[in-house]
Amino acid sequence: MAKVRDIHRMPTLAALMTPFPYHIDIDAPIEAAEALMEEHRVHHLPVTRDGDLETVISRGDIERVQSPGHRLEEQQLYVRDVCARRPYIADIHDPLDKILLAMADTGIGSVLVMKDGDLAGIVTITDALRFCGKYLADLAATPDDDVA
Repeated sequence: MAKVRDIHRMPTLAALMTPFPYHIDIDAPIEAAEALMEEHRVHHLPVTRDGDLETVISRGDIERVQSPGHRLEEQQLYVRDVCARRPYIADIHDPLDKILLAMADTGIGSVLVMKDGDLAGIVTITDALRFCGKYLADLAATPDDDVA
């Protein structure tokens, strides 16, 4: 009897992104970003300028500038002062392996996902780990084709 093998297609970013993420304006005070993150229990927010995608801000970015002794610690800070300068941006149809390896190789915590030039979602390390955990659990639960 010939061995039947399931052919698995490489998932794309669409499989694990958080669609239509909350976002914040680049000129908002960081307290507004903190409040939005807390309210929605997220660690990353896309940042917009006049409605257009600009970059991303993370809870870690905010915590760094609020740490004792930071040069910006005692100033009123705005999202523009602390957000990432060059976000990682990918297309919704990009293969997941490529993006996960890029995240691991560069140490980035999030990827902004675009579709037809518009923000479609965000993928964070947490999203990637959750997806991989479920994916592996599903693989392990699949009956072995070698068992007769």
